[in-house]
Amino acid sequence: MRKSTSRSKVRVATAAGLTTGAVAAALLVAPAAASAATTVYPPVVAVGDLVTITDTEVSFSSGTNGTASRAVILTSPGTTTPVCSATYPTTSTTIVAAEQTAGSISTSKTVTFKVPTAAVAGANGLAKRYVACFYAPTGSTAREGNQNGYPFYVGTAPTLNPTFGLTGTANTVTLTAATNVFTGVTALGAQYTTEPCPAAYGTPAAGTTGTPTRTGDASATVTVPATLTSTSGNTRYNLCVYNGTLAASTLVTIGSYAVTQLVLSQGTGPWQGGNSLDITSPNQVLAGIDSPGVNLTAAACPAKYESTDTVGTSLVADVRKISNSRFAFTVPALRSSAPAAPPTAQPVWNVCLYGGTDDGASDLVANIPYTITTLHTATEVAPKAGPALGGSKIVVSGTAFPTDGTLTATLGGMALTGVKVLSPTAFEAITPAHAPGNNMALTVTTAAGTFLLTNAYSFTSALIVDPNTAPNTRTVNVVIKGVGFQSANFNAAGTALTLTGSHFYLVEGVYAGNEGDAASGVRANPPVAECRNVLVLKDTEAICSLNLARRLDAEGVDYLVPAAPAEAGTIGTPAVTTIGSTVTSRVIRSSAALFTRDHEGLTIYEATPTNFAPGTRIVDVISPTVAVISAPAQATGTGITLALLPPTARTVTVTTGNASTALGAPAVDTFLTSDDERYIVGPNIALGIKLNSITDGDTAVLSAVSGGTGSTASANLLSMNVPVPEGAYNMTYVSNGALNASSTDPNYVQSTVSSTSTFAVSSF
Repeated sequence: MRKSTSRSKVRVATAAGLTTGAVAAALLVAPAAASAATTVYPPVVAVGDLVTITDTEVSFSSGTNGTASRAVILTSPGTTTPVCSATYPTTSTTIVAAEQTAGSISTSKTVTFKVPTAAVAGANGLAKRYVACFYAPTGSTAREGNQNGYPFYVGTAPTLNPTFGLTGTANTVTLTAATNVFTGVTALGAQYTTEPCPAAYGTPAAGTTGTPTRTGDASATVTVPATLTSTSGNTRYNLCVYNGTLAASTLVTIGSYAVTQLVLSQGTGPWQGGNSLDITSPNQVLAGIDSPGVNLTAAACPAKYESTDTVGTSLVADVRKISNSRFAFTVPALRSSAPAAPPTAQPVWNVCLYGGTDDGASDLVANIPYTITTLHTATEVAPKAGPALGGSKIVVSGTAFPTDGTLTATLGGMALTGVKVLSPTAFEAITPAHAPGNNMALTVTTAAGTFLLTNAYSFTSALIVDPNTAPNTRTVNVVIKGVGFQSANFNAAGTALTLTGSHFYLVEGVYAGNEGDAASGVRANPPVAECRNVLVLKDTEAICSLNLARRLDAEGVDYLVPAAPAEAGTIGTPAVTTIGSTVTSRVIRSSAALFTRDHEGLTIYEATPTNFAPGTRIVDVISPTVAVISAPAQATGTGITLALLPPTARTVTVTTGNASTALGAPAVDTFLTSDDERYIVGPNIALGIKLNSITDGDTAVLSAVSGGTGSTASANLLSMNVPVPEGAYNMTYVSNGALNASSTDPNYVQSTVSSTSTFAVSSF
């Protein structure tokens, strides 16, 4: 069932060309919302625009354009009754015919006409009063409507913000005009009325006045008293602003303010719908109503519920009554043209609440305006990953991003900062600090609603290390910045090395120590050192002690112990390029699988250094048969016998006996107590011999007999530890250092390689 009478205002507004947001404001009132018999919209009209007069107590002739009721404008209306002549008058300088043009329309209760150019505004756009008189269409001269005519105003209509408020609630609205309507006006008066504004301030009714404050030549603020109420639907008030509060103070301008019984959880939403609205009221608007009905319409709310979903009206399928003063529903798609097209013609719709869903029978209870817009989208974030510490700039691509500064966004539930909309299709922002994690969701919120982009961004656990370089001869305290340290499970200070729990590891390349052979405990790419004794200062900062003088073994549960010095095997240097007498190759090859990862950092030893310069080290093991050395080889050849030794702790001068284990030092206190069990390498001392039984610092017993006869020569005391080889490493955080933890621990976190996590170990 369709009630054509409920669409009268729709037809009038459409014919009048009222297709902007301002028109929607005019249609916020339910047909019986206002008590006044006569309404004028807009309350202030510009020359050449349309004005609509509604009078519920008279009858006008119906028609459109040339057949609509004729209007004449009195530019200097008198006060003698009747103001309008009984028959159509002769036009003059004070009686001007309104234009019968597109948009002119009349029904039994309304007439819409175009304001002629002779009806000009006051100085600076001040509202100037005119009176419209109506007569029968062409062919008859009889007066129609009120014999004293209908006052209306020509001037600059201000923009109000907000345009409506909750019944019984004090508020403040801002008026902004396009012309300097308040120039020269020092004092203002304001009153609210459901009738047309009086020409002079007069004596306003109690509870209808507001307190205006002039803020500029074109702007002012006006308070809304809590005594403004609405008992049915919405009630539209004219906000009349005067040049003072004296009875004779004249009208300056007029705005339109609606009082509603409803409060929306979201005043603006996407025309595509799908968002939820939670609506409350200070009154029990749903008392006695078990199954309320809701329509959303681009025009005024019909007086009765309509059950047909059409262009311009969308039905709500499932209205949830929560209490007598609260209900909720999912907004349907709102369309004013084809189903797939956005409703660009009408951005303001009405939410119409009814006492039921009986077509043509359920009465309108209340209504409130709801602004629709095109919902934005987000399609991509670039780059797609960044450090968990945040502070990285990202650019989000998408559609329909507003440029008015209202866009906000979160990444992984944390707010983005520095949001700057570059265009309707892109905005930039700074990432927040966030616990490391992959495939975080991006939410972008505007007045239209919220759009969710899943799998948008990953927070990587990249660390910042300070200092980021140190020698491998000592322990250094390192400050590490990251995210999530307070929830990490670091091993207690002073405890033995263990794989479980959280760790800061120094790794060559990308850590893969959690990937390996469970049977042997050997890991794919284990760390070379661990930063231990972690002191967490805050969730994003910790201090730990990095011992670079001791290198971890392949299992990571102990430190690497130097092997007894011995001939490691034979190698052959490859063909090399000679510049002058200098051999420039730093690559050596073994005749068998000689080299291992543990050889990195060890010193090449020759009893007679002819092939390699003293102190030459293995700096990189390419494969079991290929290694890189720290200095070019001094000769080429094959079958070169060498030993790989730990670094030299220090050099001493010693005296060896003939086939004896005795070892003397020519200087007092040459040996230290800590030299006990230290390997010694030198002339007449075979590889693999240690110092024992140090006495008085100048004698020692060797672990095996030496050669030579009372020879005195320089010898090297070797380090008892294998230090971390020099080179560039990456400081890595792992939440669980256990073997194969990443495949068994669903909460496993590992930091990434970055420029800020690089740590350089200097030479020995």
